[in-house]
Amino acid sequence: MTDFYVGYADPPPPRIRRFLRKVVLATLAAAAVAAAVIALGHRRLPAAHFEFGHIRAFEGFVVADPYPSLIVPGDTAFPRYLLTAPGKFGADELVASVVGRAASLRGTLAYRDGQAMIQVEPGTVAQRETPEPAPEVPEFALGERYVEGEIVGSKCYLGVMNPGSGVTHRACATVCIRGGVPPLLEVRREDGRREAIVLAGSGGEAIDDSLAGLIATPVGMTGRLVNRGGTAFLHVDPARIRRLR
Repeated sequence: MTDFYVGYADPPPPRIRRFLRKVVLATLAAAAVAAAVIALGHRRLPAAHFEFGHIRAFEGFVVADPYPSLIVPGDTAFPRYLLTAPGKFGADELVASVVGRAASLRGTLAYRDGQAMIQVEPGTVAQRETPEPAPEVPEFALGERYVEGEIVGSKCYLGVMNPGSGVTHRACATVCIRGGVPPLLEVRREDGRREAIVLAGSGGEAIDDSLAGLIATPVGMTGRLVNRGGTAFLHVDPARIRRLR
């Protein structure tokens, strides 16, 4: 006699119960295996941090060499903080009145791999009276270098978004750099470590629109490498940057 499953009849016949039990167990096992394979296929996100909602107070000396930064003498963790405005904009206008001076400000911290950035809160920047002279930022010329890597927007790369690199992040990085956010060159070392170098023009000036079409793609460039106060800068002519593929 053939067993039939009738929805309103409880319980179903034994043979159908056994068949359904096997189907359910096989489906659950397949789902667990698929979930594990998908999880293993995801790349591990970098250790980048953005203290969203946590606004801190900062004090130091503001420089623009060429991008606005806060220099904090004695800060062993982050002696230099790149500065940006909220959204996809640089902090040039927010700190213009205190460049070269001691200042206080409030903002949100982002950091990754020994580099840090402050998203400055508008209206919180003020000149600070201090007997301390402006610090001398030591600069060491490291010669001309050829490097390969990926151009990224520093704000997202340092933690505002994660990951802040790759093709999926190209449109965001392009708008950020056009808006004055400092560009970085992410370089991958042979040992797997990643290093981010601040990009500047061949004369040390800020770079923005001239990088259009070169962001979030493998590039190679030759420039003058400079260590300024512990931060690496690469002075390069944007016209000489070449896409590698």
